[in-house]
Amino acid sequence: MKKEALWVFVVVWGIACLCGSHGCQGQERVALLALNATLDLTYRGDTGGSYFNCCSWEGVECNPTTGRITQLMLPYSRYHRFGSKTWYLNASLLLPFEELKSLDLQSNYLGGWIAPEEQNLLSSRLSKLEYLDLSYNSLNNSILSILGTIPSLHRLLLKDSNLSGTLHVNGCFNHLKELDISCNAVIVVATVEGIKNLSHLENLYLDGVHLKDVGTVMQALGALSSLKILSLQYNTIEGMITTQDFHNFSKLEQLILDYSSLNTTMGILSSLGPLTSLRLLSSYSTGLSGKLSDRSLCNLIKLEELDLSINGITGGLPTCWRNMTSIRVLFLEDNEFTNNVASSPLISLTSLELLSISGNYFDIPSSLGPLANYSRLKVLLLDDNNLTTDSRVVSSIPKFQLTVFRMSNSLSKGFKVTSLGFLNHQYDLRTIDLSSNDIAGPFPAWLLENNTKLENLLMANNLFATLEVPLMTLHNLSVMDMSNNGMRGELTTEFCLNVPNLSHLNLSANRLEGNIPYELGSIKSLYTLDLSHNNFSGGLPIQLIDSNSSLHRLSVAYNNLQGEIVFSDDTKNLHWLCLKLEHNMFTGDLSFLSSLVNLFRLHVSNNFFIGKLPRVIANMSSLALLDLSKNQLNGLIPQELFNLPQLQYLALSDNNLSGSLASSFIAPQLSHIHLNGNKLNGSIVHLLPNSSNLVTLDLSENEFVGSIPYWLGNLSQLSILLLRGNSFYGRFPKQLCRLKSLSMIDLSKNNLFGPLPICLGPMNFSSGGYAKVASTQFHLSNLELSPISYVRTIRSQTRFYHDRLLVDEAMQVPHIVGFTTKRRFDAYKGYALLNMIGLDFSCNNFSGEIPPEIAISQDMLVLNLSHNKLTGHIPMSLSNLTKIESIDLSYNNLIGSIPEELTQLISLEVFNVSYNDLSGAIPNKNQFGSFDESSYYGNHLLCGLPLSNDCSTTVNINCPATKSCRKAKEDGFIDGETFYISFGVSYTMVLLVIPVVLFINPQWRQGWFHYVELVITTCQSLFITCYYFVQDGFRKLSSGRTI
Repeated sequence: MKKEALWVFVVVWGIACLCGSHGCQGQERVALLALNATLDLTYRGDTGGSYFNCCSWEGVECNPTTGRITQLMLPYSRYHRFGSKTWYLNASLLLPFEELKSLDLQSNYLGGWIAPEEQNLLSSRLSKLEYLDLSYNSLNNSILSILGTIPSLHRLLLKDSNLSGTLHVNGCFNHLKELDISCNAVIVVATVEGIKNLSHLENLYLDGVHLKDVGTVMQALGALSSLKILSLQYNTIEGMITTQDFHNFSKLEQLILDYSSLNTTMGILSSLGPLTSLRLLSSYSTGLSGKLSDRSLCNLIKLEELDLSINGITGGLPTCWRNMTSIRVLFLEDNEFTNNVASSPLISLTSLELLSISGNYFDIPSSLGPLANYSRLKVLLLDDNNLTTDSRVVSSIPKFQLTVFRMSNSLSKGFKVTSLGFLNHQYDLRTIDLSSNDIAGPFPAWLLENNTKLENLLMANNLFATLEVPLMTLHNLSVMDMSNNGMRGELTTEFCLNVPNLSHLNLSANRLEGNIPYELGSIKSLYTLDLSHNNFSGGLPIQLIDSNSSLHRLSVAYNNLQGEIVFSDDTKNLHWLCLKLEHNMFTGDLSFLSSLVNLFRLHVSNNFFIGKLPRVIANMSSLALLDLSKNQLNGLIPQELFNLPQLQYLALSDNNLSGSLASSFIAPQLSHIHLNGNKLNGSIVHLLPNSSNLVTLDLSENEFVGSIPYWLGNLSQLSILLLRGNSFYGRFPKQLCRLKSLSMIDLSKNNLFGPLPICLGPMNFSSGGYAKVASTQFHLSNLELSPISYVRTIRSQTRFYHDRLLVDEAMQVPHIVGFTTKRRFDAYKGYALLNMIGLDFSCNNFSGEIPPEIAISQDMLVLNLSHNKLTGHIPMSLSNLTKIESIDLSYNNLIGSIPEELTQLISLEVFNVSYNDLSGAIPNKNQFGSFDESSYYGNHLLCGLPLSNDCSTTVNINCPATKSCRKAKEDGFIDGETFYISFGVSYTMVLLVIPVVLFINPQWRQGWFHYVELVITTCQSLFITCYYFVQDGFRKLSSGRTI
């Protein structure tokens, strides 16, 4: 391998020398070209760069004076060209870069370095290398011995690089100031012992390494006398941390514990007293609970940034926080604080630039009077609190000028924006969020007039009557969400012209009407447009689908739009990611899809599209969701459709598609298949044998035949199996009993026979496996509205703050599944679908007894075994179905009584055992007192209310086991022995009475014999006539043939 790399190096060097040097040193350009054999290096030709000026290449930076390369930032440079195959870097290729200071090779599937044969070459040639990032590769511990020969390293990042065991990072890294060994399977205690001699180390990242015996670890880390930043995120921290463990961290400025499981209450916060130099403490989502003690964090007087978000902290803030006047950034969101802001220590923290107390129980006066002296305040987040109307008249003007103000879901119904008087004095707002407050009255256009720099306006879920914007051009407005307000009127041309730089517009769930203005197409920056759930009519403006548009996500679902969708001839390969047209009246075929091959999601259900499925869909390599259901499509399903590599959700239900399916589905990501309500036929024996990700399979109401395939039992993720209304035959495959995530199974209206399998119990029906169905979402790049970007922060590594995302309801998957329950066929979605657990084997030919194991799951809601040939008794184990709502056992041959234990089913709403051979008294306790007589029709030996049969007059089936009692139970209300005796006596009497009557009365006797003679004579005459008629006919037929 070394010889091959050297040969490539020499050849490329020769070529480069012939071509000359332009902008970078010749040997370095040769080395880059050699690296290009294993990485995918590109140059920026659009900025004036050339192929031979390597300083213009992507990721390459040079010293402007000497032209020598100082930075090589080449992350993610291999996969696109070479795939995910592991490779090894010949470190000799780096030797020409003698001025190199920074090298980034993260996420390149690097397996290691091949060191030069001469030991000191790396240390001498790379003597200026200070920054090295090899994170997210497939290295091993041997890389440390190679890197240890580069003494100039200051920052070494080896995050998630397949390191393990004890890492020997010792004296070879004497100048190291930053080390990141996060997300490796290292033995922390031993590794920390090995690095405690790094006297210059300032920043240490031990995220995701599982801290066992954390006290010992902290004591060892105390030897790092220069340590300023310690990050212990994403850890399960075991053991106790005491005040003594932090005594040697006198210089520590940042302690980051985010997403770690502290397994403690407030003890850790009380033990941080010795950290008197601490400027940043972040304990975001660490499981803290309980009240803060009176002295919590009180010694941290230099603290500037504090984040205790997403924990379970209760009660008020410690009074000593009044002295923490250095705090600039304070995140307390999503806890259970209960302070009144007017009397809390918050009023003393006048240095605050960012205050987030969202998701608590703070009482906040609407005037924000207690915060009026916050002259530095830029970001104020008050979502999900309780804003109260301030009875006092506050005349003073607040000292702050907010940049971000969020107060969603905090006002009582009917609150008006004018009650927020401080907003009249805000002129620098960039983001304002008043969503979900049921604010009534006219739209506050004055907010837009006062804040001409406004970028994000979020007013969804209120009660504004009309959409009014000021008669001025809002050049900076980028995001506008006015969804779910019930606004009436039309979307005007003036509105479209006044927001020329919008990127995201959401007006869904209103009552807007009229045509969609074509001027929306003039907003060339528009990325997301959601007009769904309105009353728009007419067609889809062709300007919206112009090739010059930047539109990526369009939803006009649930309107009254109509007509064909036609793209202009020059509109090709649009960059649309999501198109939602469902529930309109669009017509024509789907040929317009030829311009949308980049789609990620396509929803066009519930329209009037006709024709065949276009084969162009097979070219949509990024397509993850395809919903063409409830149209008038016909023909075959193209086999290419099942080869899409990213397809996860396929819905073609309720069309006129026909023919058999492809021999097998190849789509590796396919999770949900809805093909119900078509005319598909043939066998499915070889359909999906390897679809391990399948969660939903709905093939109901088709014409499939054959047996139910055994491979269904191999689909470990399968939660919904619906095969209703086909012609499947055979026995129930026992392999299906291996499905441990099953929530719904419907095999009704087929030709299945044989006994119900005892293994139904181990199928373990539960909603746990089904949660991934109801919550299915296909995330696109949502818009982050991050408040932290508006204030300065000392945090060395950014994290995802719990910020609001602009996620459109209409952009989520409307996963709907049909199932019969409570005597009706319902469509389930959302929360109802998440909790739906049912079994329907009705309308088949199953026989034998009902296995008691069928009731093993207490979460089952629906059990339907009606219209079969089941025998035996109703199992008492059905009383274990404590959540059951519907039981249907009608039209079978069940015997015995209705178990009294079933009266314990307090959730039971429908109970049907009609047309069986049940007997005895009907239970009338609890829910059974509400069932009418239709639940018991056709059981002649049942008695008691609601039937009219009185149990005192009905055959007592509880009598001793005599022959007549057994016959009454087994054969119904007619005794067979009595019937045969009475029939014999009656027949004998008739035979005796007729001769006696004829003997006694001569006139009757004469008439009787005359009648018999007349019948015999008539029959003889008819026979003779027919005989000669047939004979004459044959004679004539024979004469005709002879002639």
